[in-house]
Amino acid sequence: MEGESAESNSKMNWGAAKQEAVVGGNKPLHRFLRIQPKFIGTVLVFFGCNEMMMGFTLIHDIKTSATIYIPFWQAALLAICGSLSIHSHSYPSKKLVTVCLAMYIVTILGGFVSVFFRLVLLLGLSFHYDAYYAQLISTEALLLTSTLLVIVLLIILCSYANASLRSSNTQVIFRQQHLTITDMDNNGE
Repeated sequence: MEGESAESNSKMNWGAAKQEAVVGGNKPLHRFLRIQPKFIGTVLVFFGCNEMMMGFTLIHDIKTSATIYIPFWQAALLAICGSLSIHSHSYPSKKLVTVCLAMYIVTILGGFVSVFFRLVLLLGLSFHYDAYYAQLISTEALLLTSTLLVIVLLIILCSYANASLRSSNTQVIFRQQHLTITDMDNNGE
């Protein structure tokens, strides 16, 4: 009995130390882990699935955002960003956070293209007074608002990822090497 309680206490203490090491602290990667990228990544994957499923309803003969495949490539970008965020929460490293930051920026740029195209499209479709066009307008408006929300989430993730990549102990070391003419003659031949 006594051995079991000591063993269970050591397991409980190890779990508490592990949780404290990941959640708290002033280390650079902990700044990124503090916002729980696993949960935000799950939200991004859901938004990607939403974009894909709503994009299937937009495939028609008339001009919609599906004509340049916005729902499909944006869904792929959101799924990749979400998966990277989930993975970076489980296995944090500077390389993975750098890849996440790059994908966040690419997805934000794709979101701006999507917002611009959908705004132009909504302005063009707003002059039609048909039930069919009303459904298309409402679907495009819903996807536009979800894209704006995703852009806000990605900007927040970018700011935290950028802050976590800046290390207070990073120092740049310059090494100067002066070459003389004799060194260049020996190496140049």
